[in-house]
Amino acid sequence: MKITLIKTNYRKIMSLLCCVLLACSIVSCKGIKITGKTEDVEGYSKAQTMIVIGSERNRFQNIFGPVIWSLPVKNEQEATYGAYFVSCMKEFLQDVKTLNLLAKEKGIIATSTDMETIRTISNRFYDSLSKEDKAFMGNPTLDDVVTIYMEYFVACKTAEYLLSNVDSEVSDADAKIIEVQQIVVSDRAKAEKLYKEVTTEGANFAYYARQESEDSEISKVLAKSEKENAYYKAAFQLEDGQISDIIEEDGKFYILKCINDYDEKATLERKEKLEKSIRSNAFLKSYNEYANQHIVRFREPFWKEIDLTKNEGSKTDSFFELFDENVKF
Repeated sequence: MKITLIKTNYRKIMSLLCCVLLACSIVSCKGIKITGKTEDVEGYSKAQTMIVIGSERNRFQNIFGPVIWSLPVKNEQEATYGAYFVSCMKEFLQDVKTLNLLAKEKGIIATSTDMETIRTISNRFYDSLSKEDKAFMGNPTLDDVVTIYMEYFVACKTAEYLLSNVDSEVSDADAKIIEVQQIVVSDRAKAEKLYKEVTTEGANFAYYARQESEDSEISKVLAKSEKENAYYKAAFQLEDGQISDIIEEDGKFYILKCINDYDEKATLERKEKLEKSIRSNAFLKSYNEYANQHIVRFREPFWKEIDLTKNEGSKTDSFFELFDENVKF
């Protein structure tokens, strides 16, 4: 089972940052040689920390139940998802603190208007907490909620600053997705015979492909720039309904027919994915240059005492959802 810790704006930083959970991941910093200065910074209080951990714990527990925390996890230092979750949350908050350090250097702050929004969502979140929620979260005050929201806001704002000069635009042409049908054979003479048959007026290309192709997968969805070979070059020169010449590639002979020379929906999805990848790589480069020289490590003893199985009646899981709904960059 793969877990993704925090969505939407979490991805804004943490899918960009250096320590993430599985699918939505940040690259773990564990095991990396420390080359910079370890910063003498105070970590978040237990209550501030547990606001974030409690909300995210509940999000998973509300879906999967408390059994999730005892499930084994492979290829990690921690033995269970519970321990792994706490470890990743710790690294997440260390990254938030690191971005706040950078914010101070760059003069990035939450403005008075920003603070109005932060106080509004802080009040909404605090008012949503039940007695069980507060008990699990270490009885936080409203000021604790405001503080952790403000720190997260500044971290997001700093991430946007690091990306402000990044040109991540990808053209439709570079992201284009097409669909073709193909016939694949190993003999040129057979390929030439089939080419004559499929280019005869009224010929059913799909019929010949099903009957004669050595590859049972006759329909192919292709993405521009995935490969630069004769097959791809020929495919992306075709228009709807057009049939290619015989293409030789890696000892095989191909005949292609274009079914859709521009899948608009798939192209848009790929364009967004490519642009996100460009931004992620640019962010990681800038962030790591700073983070590797300004090491933040939380050493508060309460981290070793966090028990995710306590207070099962705690259900509030809206910390990041409220932020995503109300904060825009």
